[in-house]
This record gives sequence, C-alpha cells and structure tokens, in this order.
Amino acid sequence: MSNVNRLLLTFTLVFGLVQSNIGHGQDSELTAKVVKNDLKIEIEIPGVFIAEDKEEIAIEPKQYKGDLIITKIATEGLTVKKGDVLMEFDIDNLDDALEEATNLVTDAEVELQKAEAELETEKIDAETKVSHLKKELEFAERDFKAASETEAFELKKKEKEIEDSKRNLKNAKVDFEQLTQLYEERELHTATENILIERQKEGLANQEKALDRLKVELAHFKTYVKSKETLTKELEIEKKQAEIRKQEIKGAATLKEKESVVAKAKRKHEREKKKVADLTTDRESLKVTSPRDGVLFYGKTGNNSPLGVVFSGRSSNEMRIGGRVQTHGILMTVATMDNLSVKMQVLENDIQHMKKGLSITIRPDAFPAMELKGSLTKVDQIATRSNFLSEVRQFSVKGTYEGKMSQLRSGMNCRVTVHADSVPDAVQVPIVAISKEKGKYYCFVKNGGSSDKREVKIGMSNDDSVQVTEGLRPGEVVYLYDPSRE
Repeated sequence: MSNVNRLLLTFTLVFGLVQSNIGHGQDSELTAKVVKNDLKIEIEIPGVFIAEDKEEIAIEPKQYKGDLIITKIATEGLTVKKGDVLMEFDIDNLDDALEEATNLVTDAEVELQKAEAELETEKIDAETKVSHLKKELEFAERDFKAASETEAFELKKKEKEIEDSKRNLKNAKVDFEQLTQLYEERELHTATENILIERQKEGLANQEKALDRLKVELAHFKTYVKSKETLTKELEIEKKQAEIRKQEIKGAATLKEKESVVAKAKRKHEREKKKVADLTTDRESLKVTSPRDGVLFYGKTGNNSPLGVVFSGRSSNEMRIGGRVQTHGILMTVATMDNLSVKMQVLENDIQHMKKGLSITIRPDAFPAMELKGSLTKVDQIATRSNFLSEVRQFSVKGTYEGKMSQLRSGMNCRVTVHADSVPDAVQVPIVAISKEKGKYYCFVKNGGSSDKREVKIGMSNDDSVQVTEGLRPGEVVYLYDPSRE
C-alpha cells in the first residue's frame, strides 16, 4: 500500500471512530476509549494475477540480425492448441541474406581450392629443389672420392719412385765399392780405369741428386698439391650440404605458411557454410507455433507491465500485421489459467510483517464480491526500486489461493489482505491519539474537564490502532488531538 493510500485509509477509519464519539461527550469532544481486545495486524496490498504454468516465446535466430515484419499473428487472449500457428514473418530480407551467404560459400570454396593447389605445388617444388641439391652433393662427394684416390695413387707412385731410386743408388754404390776395391788390388791403374772410376762417381752423384729431387717433389705434393685438391672438393661438399639445409628450412617455412593459408581458408569455408546452415534454420523458425495448449498473451506475463514488451523501440502496438519487431525478446506467452498466483510489491516498512505461510485474502478487482483464501509462498529478501529514478524500496511477494477460478486471467488486478499477526488482549487506542516528541510517545488522557499529558510505550500497530504496553488502562478516555492548543 502506498503512503498516501495508507493515510487516506487511516483518516477514514479514525473519522468513523470520531463520528461515533461525537455527541457522547458533554462538549462533543474528539475522544476515544482505551480498550483491551485482540489487535489484528493486517496489511492490504495491491496485486496482480500471474500465470505460473506458462511458456514464453522468443525468436532467437542464429545469424539473422535484422528486424522482423509480421505477416500473420494470432489474437491476444485466444485459446490455442499445441502446434497452432501464432505468428509468421516476411522472409524476403532473410532470403537475400541466405543468397548472399550461399555466394560467399562458393567464393570460400574457390579460395580454399586455390590455397590447397598452391600448397601441393610448393611441396613438389620444395622436394624437387632438395632432390636436385642432393644429386649435386652426390656428384661432389664422388669428385672428392675420385680426387682422393688420384692423390693417393700419385703419392704411392712418387713414394715408389723414391724407393726405386734409393734401391738403384744403393746397388750403384755397391758396384762402385766393388770396382774401387778391384782397382785398388791392382798396383797399376790405367788411364781408362781412372776414367771409369770418375764416371762411376759422377753417376752416383747424379743418382743422389735425382733422389733428393724426388724427395722434394714428394714433400711439395704432400704439402700443396694434395691439400689443395682435397680442400677444394671438401669445400664443395660443405657448400652443397649448406644449400640443402637452407632449402629444407626455407621449404619448411614456406610450406607452413601455405598450410596456414589453407587452414585459414578452411575455417572461412566452414564459417560461411555454418552461416548458411544457421540462416536456413532461422528461415524455418520464422513460423512460430504454440508450444502447448493455453491462452495467448502478447509479451511477458507476470512482470509489472504484463504487456510492456518493447519492439524496435516501440510499444506492444507493433504486435499487428505489418508491425516490426526485434529478435531475442519475449514476443508471446502461452499460459494456462488453472494455476495462477498473485504477485505483490511490499514497502520496506511492511516487509517486517511478511513471512512465508501467512494467510491472505484475495479480492479480484473484476469480481468485487469474490474472496479467495490463500497463503504467502515467497518473500524476497532483496529490495528493488520501483523505478530507476525512485528511492522507494520494494520487496516482491508472491501468494497462491485455494481452488480453481476459470474466470480469472493473468494480468488481472486485485487487492490482497495479508493477515500478518495478532496480539491477544492488547491495550489499544487509535493511532491518531499518539503523538511523538523528542523520541518519546505521549497521550492526552481526559481528567474531568481537563487533560493529562502522559508518556506511553507502544508495541504493535495496524492501519488504525496501536498497542500501548505502558501508560494507559482500559476504560480511560484519550483525546484524538492535542487539547492544549484549543
């Protein structure tokens, strides 16, 4: 109940009580007796019937992003069967999107085939280049082997020439020694013999020179000729091996790049295919059918504004043929009226009295004579604002009633009386008889022709009476105003 409604109700109740006292006093004073009765704590709250057994309908396409234009729609409040067509939309824009997506799939297929062909070509080129370099390496290794064998042959040849020269020199020296010994044994030497001995000495000298020359040539061969040939061939081999490694690294990098292009093209192709599949599904989903038997409502039932769904920034009057609505919002609700509950918003100063299981009395606005008995089934523990700019805090409370009332519909308003508590044998007075000063409560008690201002302590209260725990006795008369101001 709003504060204004509460004040009006209190004024009405008190005014009735005052009217009953007017004329009873000598001066027709506004007074009331202190009574001792059961004090009932009852809170009256506006409510709305909501359907609990319901299914909400939303259009949630996977790909289509545009608005939807209604071409067919069932009337709100209509009783529908499961499978009945509730809404259809213009699908021209979606067909255009589907055609465009199909063309993109074709383009993606061509791009993928091109990428795969380039990858295979690159594989062949890379294999060919490496194979060619390996053949060149094989030739270089063969040249190196041939050069090594030639050098070995030349080395053996030169070493053999030296050995032969040494052997011939040795034999020549033996022959010379024998000849010299033979001549020495003879006492006389002829001129001819002397000439022969000199020639033999000269021949030995020439052989020694030839041997020395062969040794020099061998040393030169080993130091320069052999090393140059083998190093040249070895360098050629290392060069080919390096070229092979470079080609393998380069080829692997290029292949990885081509494979990445292929993978990217595949992902794009799959993405475009999925888009076509989703749009095809979206096209089929634009024919809305009822998910169950029940009564059709536009929008979402059970909120503060049962029909307050926004469509493309407009109100629910867009729910008509030719109307334009957005996707991903609750468009319709199909509910049964057999299981309605009552939703209420309770102010924060009344929430203290609310708890699950309290009995309630429900009076539908459409049927004033009807009273439904029920109980509270849910009390929220977290407050919400009544609107964005308001500082008023409210708590959502829900209740149910006994029996089935076929004439009730979701969205109907009602008044709910919550039977919150009861204080037995409570000493009580009207609320307006109590005043407050500096944190303390007072009553003006009638004392003959005058009044006594008396401090009291209060307890529980309802909309018109308050419990007095100390300061008053039953039967005493209290003023409903401050008589000292007369």
